[in-house]
Amino acid sequence: MKFNISSCLIAVAAFAAGIAVDRVVFSPVEDTAAAEGARVRNKESSSLSSRGSRSRAISSQPGRGDSDRQREESREEGADGVLGSFRDAMEKLQDGGSMDAKTASQLLQSFPPGRERRHMLEHLANVWGRRNGQVAIEWAESLDGSDRRRALHSALHGWSEEDPAGAAQYVAELPTSEQNLHLVHEMAHRWAESDRTAAMEWGASQGDAAIRSRAMGGVVSSWAETDPAAAANFASTIDNLFVKHQALEIAARRWASQDTASAMEWAQGLVGEDRHRATRSILRGVAENTPGKAATIYGELTAGLSPQLRATNEHRRMAQEIASAWSAASPQEAADWAMGLPEPGEVRRAAVGEVAERWLRIDSMAAGEWILELPEGRVRDAAAERVVETMLPADPAAAFDWANSLSDDGHRTGMMREVLHRWSSRDFASANAALQSAEISPEQRRELNQVFGRNEAPAPAGDPGEQSE
Repeated sequence: MKFNISSCLIAVAAFAAGIAVDRVVFSPVEDTAAAEGARVRNKESSSLSSRGSRSRAISSQPGRGDSDRQREESREEGADGVLGSFRDAMEKLQDGGSMDAKTASQLLQSFPPGRERRHMLEHLANVWGRRNGQVAIEWAESLDGSDRRRALHSALHGWSEEDPAGAAQYVAELPTSEQNLHLVHEMAHRWAESDRTAAMEWGASQGDAAIRSRAMGGVVSSWAETDPAAAANFASTIDNLFVKHQALEIAARRWASQDTASAMEWAQGLVGEDRHRATRSILRGVAENTPGKAATIYGELTAGLSPQLRATNEHRRMAQEIASAWSAASPQEAADWAMGLPEPGEVRRAAVGEVAERWLRIDSMAAGEWILELPEGRVRDAAAERVVETMLPADPAAAFDWANSLSDDGHRTGMMREVLHRWSSRDFASANAALQSAEISPEQRRELNQVFGRNEAPAPAGDPGEQSE
C-alpha cells in the first residue's frame, strides 16, 4: 500500500485556508437578547455622555475655526436628536403608549448601520414585546435577515416577561425546525422561572413529541438552577422515554456544573440507559470546562473494571464525549489522552477519531502531521477516515489520497470506492484520472473500475519505453 504523504499534507494545508475563510465570513453573531438589552440601556446613556464630552472637546481645540466647530457640533446635535427621539418613544411605550409598524421602522431607519442600530433594534423589540407581544412579533416578522432574527428574539423575551404562556404557545405553533425548538426550550425555561407548575403542565400537554421534549427540558433546566437534585429526580420519573432521556441529560449537566461529585453519585444510582445518558452528559459538561477532571472521572469509573467491561460500547461513547470536548480546546492534550486509552473494544479508536475530526477544523495541518505519525493500524485508520469524510465535499482528490492510506485492504478499497462514487457524480473525468494514476493492486483496480461501469482492470499509465520492453 502506497500513498503520497506530500499530497496529503498539501491537501490539509489547503483545507486549513478554507476553514480560516469560513470563520471570517460565517462567524456567529451573539444572540442573547437579555444581555443585549442591558447593553442597549448602557449604550444609550454612554452615547449621550460621550457626545457631550466630544462636543466640549471640539469647542476647546485650538486652531479650529468657528465654521469647523459649527459643522462638528451640528452633526453631534443631529445624532443626539435621533437618540433623543428614540428615547422619548421608548419612554412613552413603557408608560402605556402605543407603537405601530410604520413608526417602529422609521425609528430604526434613523440610525445608520452598525452596533448602535443593533442595540436600538433589540431594545425597541424587547420593550414593544412587553407591551404587546403579538404585534411586536408581527413587525419583527416583516424585517429581513439578521434584523428579523434579532428583533424576533428580543420581542419574544419581552413578551415572555409579561405573558410567558402566550410567548410559549406562539413558538410551539411555529413550523418545526431546530431553531424554533430551541425557542420552545427557552420560552418554557423562562415561564418555569415564574410558574414552574403551569409551565410543566403546558409542556406535558404538547402533542408533538419534539415540542414536548424541548418544553419539558426547558422546565427541568430552570428547576435545576435552584434545586438540581429535585429536578434530576423528577426527570427520572417521566414516563415517555424520549422526553425522559432529554430531561435527564439536562438535569445531570446542570447539577454537575454545581456539584460534580453529587451529580455523579446520583447518576451511578440509576439503571440501564438512564445511567448511561446521565453519566455521558455529566462527563461532556465537565470536559467542556475542565477536560482533565473529566478524564480523571472516566479513569475512576473504569479503573476497577475487567478489560471486557472497559471495552463496552457505553465506555467507548463516554471516551468519545471527553475526547470531542477536550480536542475543541486543546487537541494535542486530547490526542495524548486518547492514545493512552485501552485498545480493545475500539475505545481508543473511537476517541482518536473524535480528536482527528475536531483538530482538522482547528488546525488541519497539525492534525494531518499527527495522523501521519501514528503507528499504522486500526487506530490510525480511524483518524484517516475522519480526514476523508471531512475533505470529500471540498477536495475529493485529497480525500482519495487519504482513503488510499488506510492499512486494511478491504476498508481502504471501500473508502476509495465511496470517494470515487461521490466524486464521479460531480467530475467524472477527474475521478477517473485519479483512479488510473493510483498505485493500487490489480484486484482493487478491477473492483473500483466498476464505479465507472467498467469490468476491466487497465494498468496505470507509465513510461512508454517501459511498456515497450
